[in-house]
Amino acid sequence: MDTTETVLLAAQPIYDRDNALSAVELLYRRNDQLTAADVGDSQATSELLFNLCTGITEQTDHYHSPAFINVSGDFLLSQQFLPIDPDRVVIELVERIKPSANVVESVRQWRRKGFRFALDDFEFEDTWEALVDLADIVKVDVLGGDPAAIARQRERFDRPHLQWLAERVEDMTTHDEYHSAGFDLFQGYFYARPTSITGERLNATGVQAAHLLGLMFSEDPDVEAIIEAISTDPGLAVSLLRVVNSPLYRANSELTSIRDVVLRLGLDNLRRWVMLISVVGAASPGASRMILTRAQMCSLLAARSRSGASPDQALLAGLLSGAESLFGVDQSTFIGALQLDSPLRDALLSRTGPIGRILHIAINTEYRLASRVQLEQLDPRLLKLYKNAADQVQALLNEL
Repeated sequence: MDTTETVLLAAQPIYDRDNALSAVELLYRRNDQLTAADVGDSQATSELLFNLCTGITEQTDHYHSPAFINVSGDFLLSQQFLPIDPDRVVIELVERIKPSANVVESVRQWRRKGFRFALDDFEFEDTWEALVDLADIVKVDVLGGDPAAIARQRERFDRPHLQWLAERVEDMTTHDEYHSAGFDLFQGYFYARPTSITGERLNATGVQAAHLLGLMFSEDPDVEAIIEAISTDPGLAVSLLRVVNSPLYRANSELTSIRDVVLRLGLDNLRRWVMLISVVGAASPGASRMILTRAQMCSLLAARSRSGASPDQALLAGLLSGAESLFGVDQSTFIGALQLDSPLRDALLSRTGPIGRILHIAINTEYRLASRVQLEQLDPRLLKLYKNAADQVQALLNEL
């Protein structure tokens, strides 16, 4: 399995006026020393959230206090929200995010979901007034600052509900000055340097696939978020454009935008093509063909089953059952990145329920055909179904 124990992120504690741990900020880190600025805010947000939410490290378990997390402007505007209890996090808006009307409205939407916000590196600019009204915490970089001047600026923006956090507190003198000035929270090297959190890092393909599949198979898919996610993956976007302009979907005029692609294909077809392209790009031809055929067979079995199993859910189960060979990560880790309902999760992890039984039949058929074991005992109808699935997958592969 192509995974390594490596740096996933870093954590730096935040303390209250009594020097008790109040929260911890989670920071983007990686072994190759690339920063969030190097990889882009959107990618940094996706990686950090993925590493945090999939439970691939146990080193954050002792942080029972809320986690401060930076998010990109694109993520904020996407209204994807976080698959985390809002009480466990504080969303940091970095100074690079412009306080536009769309950003303010997005923050309102997030707050309706129960999320809290902190304004990072606040510079006391009037353009941030609307976000100050919606924020819970304001962070001020006090390194080298004039405590008296900062205190005067703070009076202009103070609100009864706000907590003020002094960040980059490097020594006792600075702590005492801002403690006396009435700041509520403190962070900096005086207390602790960021501590690296290590664990198992998924490759970029796995991160992107988990994110997009999670969007497409959610209970209430957000088409705008799906379009945005596809648009940030040039390889996937080009492949989908090629598909939708092929003879299979030929229109009167060529389609050139991802929005046109999504509207032309529809969600069901889009799911299938995204899975197909992601799998082909992630694995060897043999492995990708095997997993895609398994997934298609699961869908065909569900369509013929009287159990009420959904063909779409069975298709997804077949695909996710191959997470280790496709994306280089164990199945339970990859599944943890997706908000799956309990029956589908149980089907994948313990082969229970209607979809679990379908998945067992598909994998057993696949194994017998590959190893030539007890073929005479195999139901001829399963052989025919598997061949139909393989033919359908090959036809789709030909379109690519």
